[in-house]
This record gives sequence, C-alpha cells and structure tokens, in this order.
Amino acid sequence: MPVEIAPGIHRLATDYPHVCGLPLWLHVINAGSELVLLDAGIASTPEAATGPELAGLGLGLADLTLVVNSHAHPDHMGGNAVLKRASGARVAAPAAEVGWLEDNELLLTELWGSDPAAMDLSSAERWELLEMLDERVRVDVLLRDGDYLPLDRSLRVITTSGHSPGHIAVLDESSRTLFAFDDVQGRGQPYLDSSTWLAPLYTDVERYVGGLNRLLGLDFDALVPSHGDVLDSDAGRKRISESLEWVAEVEALTVKLLRAKGSLTVRELATAIGTDLGTYGGINLQTVRMARAHLEHLARQGDVEPRWHRRG
Repeated sequence: MPVEIAPGIHRLATDYPHVCGLPLWLHVINAGSELVLLDAGIASTPEAATGPELAGLGLGLADLTLVVNSHAHPDHMGGNAVLKRASGARVAAPAAEVGWLEDNELLLTELWGSDPAAMDLSSAERWELLEMLDERVRVDVLLRDGDYLPLDRSLRVITTSGHSPGHIAVLDESSRTLFAFDDVQGRGQPYLDSSTWLAPLYTDVERYVGGLNRLLGLDFDALVPSHGDVLDSDAGRKRISESLEWVAEVEALTVKLLRAKGSLTVRELATAIGTDLGTYGGINLQTVRMARAHLEHLARQGDVEPRWHRRG
C-alpha cells in the first residue's frame, strides 16, 4: 500500500524486488492540477505495481500528467512507454541524457559496451535489458540544473551527474524532501536473500564527488533514495558522507595496485574492487564503470598514462 512520506507525497512499491532482487520505490506527488510520478520503474512496473498502488489512493495510471525520469537506467525509465500509452503524461528528464533515454541501442553500446575488453553482454543479458527497457518515448521536457518542474508546487532540479552523466536530484521546497534517487549509494545495496551486494556505480569521480557535496550543502529534512528507506536529515548526511568515503577507498585501492603492479587494466581493477572491497561479484557494470572512472581521474591528474595494446 502507498505510504505518505510528506504532505501530498506517497511512496509506491514496485515489482523490482521480485524481478531483480533489489528494493525500488517510486514516488507520486499531488501538485494541485498535476499528478507527478518520479521515475517509471522497468517496463513491467506500471501494470504490475504502479497501477495497483495508485488505486490505493483512489487514482489510476490515467490520472498521471507528468513522469520525471531521474536518469537513463532501465529501473528508472523502462516504464515510460506503458505510462505514456495509459495517461498521455508528459515525460521530463535530464537534458544531458536524452540520447540514452530515447535510444536503447545507444544506451547499451555506451554504458554496458563502453569497455568490451573488461566486460561484454551475453545475448541473454542483452535480451533481459531490452525487455526491461521496452519501447522508447520522446522526452517532452528537458531538465537542467536549477530548473523547476513545470508545476504549481516548487520542485527544484539539482544536477548531480555522478551516478550517470546527467543524473538529477529533486528538492520539494515546501516539505524540504530531497529525492536523491541513485546518487547517494554509500557502500552499495545488499541483494534480497543473498550475501552479495550491488556495488555503487558512478562514471566520473569528480562529478560524483561534486554532486554529493552539492547535496550536503542543501537544507533538507528527509533524504529519499530509490533503493532504500527514507532517511532523516542526520542519517541522510551520514549516508552522503559514507558515499564520499567509498570513493576515497576505491581511489586508495587504485593507487595501491598501480604502485604494486606498475600497470593496471580496467578489468584487473574492476575485479579487485568487486572482491577486495566487499562481496560485489567481481566483474560487472558497477565495478567496470568505477574502475574506468578512477583510472581516468588519475590520468587527468597526470598521475598515470593510458596506453593501448593490440590484442591477439
């Protein structure tokens, strides 16, 4: 059943725990003449969960007028097409990620396929991702840092761009509720009924750290992540600090391995992150993207030199 977390704001359960083994919450906001859904879930979420959850509030998918995607990952925008067909709602999303939001092939190539020497999708994995993504829809409202959502209620967009290139947070100024979505990750998220954790994911060290520090500088009474419980101000700031500490820990591991080995591939560093720093399963999207981010960070600082070698 929906849970009210602030006046006019309800948290909605999803089917994501049953599909992917991780918690995922969406949020619906009553903004006077508009009904806003923050994120769309995967393709199955609107009919499997969001519709029934809204029914608990005496509402339905057809009542939605605006769907906001925080970033272009399947669990946050895969349900766009179903929601668009059911409601005709406008879709708002970060301007920096429109390419990924509107083109599944581009998303798979540039995110999962960014380092084929370190990780490559199997045909089965590719099919599963496309099934969660469904058809793409055109983004109607482009969001940039400092924008307000086109509503009577004051919902401010803060670009954090760490977890993904254009990732945003949204601050409801009336209730001082900060929707951080996936940017405040701490040390990751444990899978349900498993000892394995999903590692944090970020594609750029400087942007991730900068975005987290921006969130620390905001006045908020509650921090709302997509994959966990609502946190009060103190707990939210602690989680942001833990996220920053994780970055420092990965950076220290990267420098340590470079000093010991002399050279380091993305795959080698991703394996170390996924095993030495916790039970993250070694090579996966999260550890590969972090490994690239930290090696690129050191290269920009002039501490390492990227080199290319012909394979075979």
